[in-house]
Amino acid sequence: MRPISEQICEVLEDMQERADIKESYVIRKDGLIFTSSNPHVKNQRIAAMSASLLEIGKKTLEDVGNDDLKRLLITGDKIQIIIMGFSSVALVCSMNSNTNTGMVFLRMKKAVEEIYDIMREAYGSDAI
Repeated sequence: MRPISEQICEVLEDMQERADIKESYVIRKDGLIFTSSNPHVKNQRIAAMSASLLEIGKKTLEDVGNDDLKRLLITGDKIQIIIMGFSSVALVCSMNSNTNTGMVFLRMKKAVEEIYDIMREAYGSDAI
């Protein structure tokens, strides 16, 4: 069996080929990096900040409207970041600010499902 990180990297590469995504990361919601499309970049800080944003977004939605968080969209002048979580893991993607986010949302949703399947097969549904 191939390493889990290798399988997940293939999912990230496929997602990036089909959508205009610059970088992508799979993080644990405790702020640690699981894997990324660019393993040469020190991305612990991105993972930690993304996990914090997810928690803040989740708590805000609960307080405001008793709702569940599906995804976060952070938009700057040059870059957009989308964070989409599931279970104890989240997918973080960055793209140019003029990128079609609808297409990215669809590709990320498919990638999240594939990553979840890989992790469930490796660790079991109770571990993720």
